[in-house]
Amino acid sequence: MDTLKFPLRFDTDKNLVKLKEGTDGYIKQLLAMCILTEPFILPLTPDFGVADPTFSVVPIPQLLIAANKYIPEIEIVDIDSVTEETSGTVNVRFTYRK
Repeated sequence: MDTLKFPLRFDTDKNLVKLKEGTDGYIKQLLAMCILTEPFILPLTPDFGVADPTFSVVPIPQLLIAANKYIPEIEIVDIDSVTEETSGTVNVRFTYRK
Protein backbone atom coordinates (compact mmCIF):
# COMPACT_ATOMS: atom_id res chain seq x y z
CA MET A 1 0.00 0.00 0.00
CA ASP A 2 1.23 3.47 -0.82
CA THR A 3 0.81 6.63 1.22
CA LEU A 4 1.18 10.26 0.25
CA LYS A 5 4.54 11.89 0.92
CA PHE A 6 4.40 15.06 3.01
CA PRO A 7 4.82 17.83 2.21
CA LEU A 8 2.75 17.11 -0.87
CA ARG A 9 4.74 17.20 -4.11
CA PHE A 10 4.21 16.23 -7.72
CA ASP A 11 6.57 14.09 -9.76
CA THR A 12 7.60 14.81 -13.35
CA ASP A 13 4.41 13.14 -14.63
CA LYS A 14 2.30 15.48 -12.45
CA ASN A 15 1.27 12.68 -10.08
CA LEU A 16 1.38 13.07 -6.32
CA VAL A 17 4.56 11.54 -4.88
CA LYS A 18 3.84 8.46 -2.77
CA LEU A 19 5.85 6.29 -0.43
CA LYS A 20 5.73 2.51 -0.42
CA GLU A 21 4.74 0.98 2.91
CA GLY A 22 7.74 -0.44 4.78
CA THR A 23 10.40 1.63 3.01
CA ASP A 24 12.84 3.80 4.96
CA GLY A 25 11.16 6.95 3.63
CA TYR A 26 7.79 5.66 4.84
CA ILE A 27 9.16 4.87 8.33
CA LYS A 28 10.90 8.27 8.50
CA GLN A 29 7.65 10.01 7.64
CA LEU A 30 5.72 8.08 10.32
CA LEU A 31 8.29 8.96 12.97
CA ALA A 32 8.31 12.61 11.87
CA MET A 33 4.51 12.75 12.05
CA CYS A 34 4.69 11.30 15.56
CA ILE A 35 7.08 14.09 16.62
CA LEU A 36 5.07 16.83 14.89
CA THR A 37 1.70 15.76 16.34
CA GLU A 38 0.75 16.73 19.87
CA PRO A 39 -1.30 14.33 21.98
CA PHE A 40 -5.09 14.87 21.93
CA ILE A 41 -5.00 16.56 18.51
CA LEU A 42 -6.37 13.48 16.72
CA PRO A 43 -9.78 12.57 18.19
CA LEU A 44 -9.63 8.88 17.19
CA THR A 45 -6.09 8.36 18.49
CA PRO A 46 -5.65 10.91 21.30
CA ASP A 47 -2.44 9.34 22.62
CA PHE A 48 -0.63 9.55 19.25
CA GLY A 49 2.25 12.03 19.22
CA VAL A 50 4.50 13.70 21.75
CA ALA A 51 4.49 16.93 23.75
CA ASP A 52 5.54 19.92 21.66
CA PRO A 53 9.36 19.94 21.61
CA THR A 54 9.60 23.52 20.29
CA PHE A 55 11.15 25.02 23.41
CA SER A 56 12.56 21.85 24.98
CA VAL A 57 14.08 18.54 24.03
CA VAL A 58 12.16 15.78 22.26
CA PRO A 59 10.52 13.66 24.98
CA ILE A 60 12.22 10.39 24.06
CA PRO A 61 10.32 8.10 26.48
CA GLN A 62 6.98 9.42 25.19
CA LEU A 63 8.20 9.01 21.60
CA LEU A 64 9.26 5.40 22.25
CA ILE A 65 5.84 4.56 23.69
CA ALA A 66 4.01 6.12 20.73
CA ALA A 67 6.32 4.47 18.18
CA ASN A 68 5.92 1.03 19.80
CA LYS A 69 2.15 1.39 19.76
CA TYR A 70 1.57 2.97 16.34
CA ILE A 71 4.56 1.72 14.32
CA PRO A 72 4.78 -1.91 15.43
CA GLU A 73 6.60 -3.02 12.28
CA ILE A 74 9.85 -1.54 13.61
CA GLU A 75 11.91 -1.80 16.77
CA ILE A 76 13.74 1.39 17.72
CA VAL A 77 17.27 0.50 18.77
CA ASP A 78 18.66 3.99 19.42
CA ILE A 79 17.51 7.62 19.40
CA ASP A 80 19.92 10.52 19.34
CA SER A 81 18.93 14.20 19.31
CA VAL A 82 21.44 16.92 18.48
CA THR A 83 20.83 20.67 18.63
CA GLU A 84 22.60 22.73 16.00
CA GLU A 85 23.98 25.73 17.83
CA THR A 86 23.91 28.14 14.90
CA SER A 87 20.23 27.62 13.99
CA GLY A 88 18.80 26.06 17.14
CA THR A 89 17.40 23.24 15.03
CA VAL A 90 17.03 19.88 16.78
CA ASN A 91 17.84 16.87 14.62
CA VAL A 92 16.54 13.52 15.82
CA ARG A 93 18.27 10.42 14.47
CA PHE A 94 16.75 6.98 14.78
CA THR A 95 18.28 3.56 14.46
CA TYR A 96 15.68 0.88 14.01
CA ARG A 97 15.24 -2.60 12.67
CA LYS A 98 12.31 -4.07 10.82
